[in-house]
Amino acid sequence: MVLEGPGGMGKSTVLQEIATKFETRIHRGATGPDGFGAQPCVWDIPPYCQPEALAEVFQSGATRIFIAKRADIVLPGLSRALAYGKAYVAEPSLLLVSKDEALEMFGAEKANDLLSRSGGWPLLAFNSALAGKELISFLESEILCSIPADALVDLRILLDTGKRAPQNDPSLPPLLTSEGDLSMPCIASHLSGALNTVMTGRTRIAADAKAIAEAFAARGYPVEAIDIFQQAGFHDNALKTFVEAEGIFLLYFHGPDAFDRVLAGFPRSYALQSEVLVLALALQALKLGDVSRARRLLADRFGDLANDPDAVFSQRSLFSREFRAFRLLMLIYEDYYFSEELLDQCFALVAEFPLDDHLFRGSFYNSVLEFYIRNRRFAEAEDVAQRAMHHYRRAKAPLLEFYISLHQALIRLLMGDALAARKHSELAAQSLAELPFESANDTRLQTLLEACIEYEGGRAEPLARFLSLEIDDFSHGEIWPSLLEFALHYGSQALGDHFSTIAARSFLDRWRVYQISNRQFQAMIEIREAAVLQNANRWQEAAERLATIKSRVDRSAVLTGGIELASLRDRDEIALALAWLRQTVYEQPARAGLEDLIATIIGNLHLTDRQRVGAEIWLAYIAKRQRNLTRARAVLQKTFEDCARLGAVAPLSEERVFLSELIDNQRIGGFLATTLQIRQIMRKLRDSGRLSSSSGAGNDLSRRESKILMMISEGAANKFIANTLGLSEATVKFHLGNVYRKLGCRNRQEAISSARALGIVN
Repeated sequence: MVLEGPGGMGKSTVLQEIATKFETRIHRGATGPDGFGAQPCVWDIPPYCQPEALAEVFQSGATRIFIAKRADIVLPGLSRALAYGKAYVAEPSLLLVSKDEALEMFGAEKANDLLSRSGGWPLLAFNSALAGKELISFLESEILCSIPADALVDLRILLDTGKRAPQNDPSLPPLLTSEGDLSMPCIASHLSGALNTVMTGRTRIAADAKAIAEAFAARGYPVEAIDIFQQAGFHDNALKTFVEAEGIFLLYFHGPDAFDRVLAGFPRSYALQSEVLVLALALQALKLGDVSRARRLLADRFGDLANDPDAVFSQRSLFSREFRAFRLLMLIYEDYYFSEELLDQCFALVAEFPLDDHLFRGSFYNSVLEFYIRNRRFAEAEDVAQRAMHHYRRAKAPLLEFYISLHQALIRLLMGDALAARKHSELAAQSLAELPFESANDTRLQTLLEACIEYEGGRAEPLARFLSLEIDDFSHGEIWPSLLEFALHYGSQALGDHFSTIAARSFLDRWRVYQISNRQFQAMIEIREAAVLQNANRWQEAAERLATIKSRVDRSAVLTGGIELASLRDRDEIALALAWLRQTVYEQPARAGLEDLIATIIGNLHLTDRQRVGAEIWLAYIAKRQRNLTRARAVLQKTFEDCARLGAVAPLSEERVFLSELIDNQRIGGFLATTLQIRQIMRKLRDSGRLSSSSGAGNDLSRRESKILMMISEGAANKFIANTLGLSEATVKFHLGNVYRKLGCRNRQEAISSARALGIVN
């Protein structure tokens, strides 16, 4: 009978009980016992020794032997005795203090406390004073120092993640319950500290460091393996592990912090010699919004041709397929304009990757997706999005699935379909919840997406809160062109609607500084600023701003047919043409041929549905100015019904400069109000403060806005109002912005005076 287990399990105590029962003595030592004769032999094998063979003990005349030893002590002959049924090794768990034993020894009052404190481990159960440094020292020297690298790694994983190793090492105390949970959580911190000390000592020895790192890699923890390889100076092994862990895609499986730590562990001179590490460093720069650094890294390693797309993607390209796939991704961050020829060359690249290389194939479609969104080719965009999602699901990459769902929601928002966008947003949130790591910037992307969907549906508070609290952190993170367009459009619109024109322009100025080196982004920002000025009825300034934008699409070209409005394809050229048409609708609604120009651009297949809604409202406005109320009603009815079907209110509110005059006309507004769906949309517009009412400013205030107005008239500060009403200060500012706009005021004092004059407050 062999009692086998680590230190502190009470093996020697059990032997003493056996010796007392059989009235015999205990033999302690590495050599086999003798002189027992017919009496049972009791042998306590000390640690750190090589005992005598079991056969020699039997030759001494003993017929019954009780042995206690540690699991790491090899007893020669034991395996033979087990094979012949002559021996039995007791499970270490049999030595734990059971609940019944604890009740018998300590009574009901102390038993539960003892078991929760010790997990039944005899060392702690019978020695309550053992704690702190003494316990850590015991764990280091008596348990952890002698166990193999695999067991150390399994224990580290158990303590960090709660995941049980397939085979728990017998050298360890029985740490697990039958359900796989840690049976002694009370010593987890002591055990972790001792384990850190032992593993640190082991990793100073080259062979041990290599064994520990390989154990981590074999168990699916490449980041930990790479860390240890790097600390030990095994950079080739670290690089091999990095490549086996999907190389640059490691970022998407283990998170940005782990990715940064891994890259920082490679010496710069070593990293610059490796293609995969240079690509990883370039990706790291892109994720931080530093495109110029990524370009410099590629030029230093591969030469100036690395930043020439024609050379990279030509049929005679000398660059590897992995490099070309990365360079395609980088073109998106550069907001590079894809010609059809270049796009065909890029599609030839996908054939070079195996069918089961899901990460590279998915990333190819992900890169092309951005191009299609920019060019408003939504059918193709949805097709490649589904292809990318297929590959990412096969690769089990939830973060990459999140990006695709985010893009799909963005497509739906651009199309004006808020209901479908919400469904994709929910899928994106599910993918984000599956991540085993924190990714703050991706969480902000999801928050922004959800806020914009709420804004589309008529609720601006979440977007206002995001712009007040998180936009600074967001703007310093990873920015895709389509996402920047998304943020610029919704952010400037919400700030202009609910705060002030100054706030909206300051928001755009901030982005102008962040993207100073990107001409495409600069044009996008200029166009948005012109739209903000138009919405603020500062039309002369808007025209001056539009005139400064260098483009073939100027006022003359738009109004005289110098360009084909129906065939425009570029995102910014379409936006600029629409801005000039909008300017002209306000300044010269009776201009000959203006209605035809608007109808022409509405027929452009690259126009988004949101843009089409605005253009249709201009048509209705022109018809009303021409006293053709029948046509104005028909156009508006169709537009409102489309928005109601898609759950979108924001596209209508963006044209409130024209829409208010249309709705306030009784023959138009009254006609529209006869339809339930349209009446609901109009109510949402008014409730959100985006559409004025002819009934007077005082009646147009919502209940919460009236409450806040009363509180500021009594001298309450924003912080006090927020605490009283259970709101954030950002939300209070949002409501105050609505109050100022509805009362035609610029500050608190003017709002209070106006409210008193109108009799809203005493």
